[in-house]
Amino acid sequence: MAFVLLGFALEKLTGLSYAEIIDVNVFQPVGMEHSKLSKPLDTEGVIPNMTNDWNADIGTYGPTGGIFTTASDLARFARAIFNNKLLDGVTTNAWFKPHSYSGSWSFAYGMPWEIFRTDDLLADSDRIQTVVTKAGGLRGYSSHLVLLPEYEISIVVLVAGDGHALSWLREEILKRLVPVIESIVREQTIKRLAGTYISSAASVNSSVTLEVQGPSGLIVTSWISNGTDFLARYINMSQGVGGLAASGKVQLTPTGTERGKYSEVWRSQFIPDEMALKGIINIQLITDVDTFTYAARSMEEFVFRISDAGFATEVELPAFRTKLVKHKRPIAETLAVGRLHPLMKPIELGD
Repeated sequence: MAFVLLGFALEKLTGLSYAEIIDVNVFQPVGMEHSKLSKPLDTEGVIPNMTNDWNADIGTYGPTGGIFTTASDLARFARAIFNNKLLDGVTTNAWFKPHSYSGSWSFAYGMPWEIFRTDDLLADSDRIQTVVTKAGGLRGYSSHLVLLPEYEISIVVLVAGDGHALSWLREEILKRLVPVIESIVREQTIKRLAGTYISSAASVNSSVTLEVQGPSGLIVTSWISNGTDFLARYINMSQGVGGLAASGKVQLTPTGTERGKYSEVWRSQFIPDEMALKGIINIQLITDVDTFTYAARSMEEFVFRISDAGFATEVELPAFRTKLVKHKRPIAETLAVGRLHPLMKPIELGD
């Protein structure tokens, strides 16, 4: 009933019919040329050989789900969401957040989403992933729009016939698609960001080495600042926050923000292998960022400069007032006892 009332309110506010509102504000901007609220010709539809609502007139209940559409059009709608074509990025991110919780650890209600959280999608990782969905259907028809914000990937499943097929298709697609996407993301991260970054100033002994280590993502394996092993210092400082264990790794996490057209902002964070102190309330959050600052700048901020080809060419560490140039060789070949190899010069990333 809430969406019926919303439909009436929109018509009163705009002076247009609900069908016109959706056409002008959604269908046309997104390019959903095969979507409408009125029934298309029978020759254009898939009519199941069972009791169905193909010819049903739901009248004022149109705002609750009376759209005739195709999988391609729904995919265009999902892409428009991720590309912020309908809403800005901040609003879209807020739209994907839960508005109320359920009796299940893994399920929450959105507006209007059904939001699931699971660690079952990757065999080699227990990383929790958020799956934002919207299911619907009438007699003889079932639909499910599945959004994976972490990858900006969508899955559209439309079934005319037995609705049980939708659940099976959705699960099989997710189980097979997500590991493939994850593998592609890891390969792209290796090519785009992983490597050794070294100060181009011969008098400055500073460098950072980044590696993609399986499900752990982009890991800082070496961090030298003016000849000091800052990685060890950073881990040591992090262990004093929230009762962390002695062992762990330093991971880079994308913030989803940019500094200009050709930059990406990431944050480092210490990920413990296991919490030293365990309890009902655990104050250590692995998504905490900017725990340490210097001169009001985050010591955990990494700003990558990206070339036209999409590869990182340097990384800036604002708190350290330094920029490091990317090299192709691993740090073991370029550094000896903490000093820059005299023959090593910056290499342009063009191939």
